[in-house]
Amino acid sequence: MESYLKVVNFESITAIPNRNFVLARLGYRKNHTQIDPVVQKKLEQAFKDCNLYCRSKGAAGRFLITENRESSVRIETGLSFESKYLVRFLGNCRELVLLAATVGKEVVERIGFEIEKGDAAYGVILDAVASETADAGLDWIMGFMNRILRREGKKITRHRYSPGYGDLNLDYQKAIFDLLDLGKLDLKLTEKQMLIPEKSVIAIAGIERIEADE
Repeated sequence: MESYLKVVNFESITAIPNRNFVLARLGYRKNHTQIDPVVQKKLEQAFKDCNLYCRSKGAAGRFLITENRESSVRIETGLSFESKYLVRFLGNCRELVLLAATVGKEVVERIGFEIEKGDAAYGVILDAVASETADAGLDWIMGFMNRILRREGKKITRHRYSPGYGDLNLDYQKAIFDLLDLGKLDLKLTEKQMLIPEKSVIAIAGIERIEADE
């Protein structure tokens, strides 16, 4: 069985946040909530500032699944994820991808400044845009890997799964952090398994075969 232990670092990512996702994060409902002109102006500024302050980068590692049964998924490194939901999520997969993305510390510092000493309302909006930018970084990495995988007749699952979601313990952030060597991206992990800078995300996606009719 071939091994895919290579971890790839992406030092510069073009992460474009989804406007509708940002609005949803702020509590707005599409076609139902009217956006105040003042808020709209702040929103446009937040997109501009996020583009200025965000330093999006990330990493991804491809691993063979050696066991997937009952309530645990084991990969070739020996790491075992205890999660019934993850077992179902990866049911059709023989490989998985561990992913991480961050927007860096500059935008986090700017958010803190706005909330504490500047315009708190604007800080909240900038926070939402930065959060979606981090998620967009994962989207970018998945798109990059999909272009490679399609040559093998494979693709990444549409959705992804993160530690702390469902029954997958947040403590797995540490194992993924170490496997991807995220210190190289200037990331840190607190004792409570939270990533620093704050606008950083870790996720798991499956790799599955492309069906003939796709």
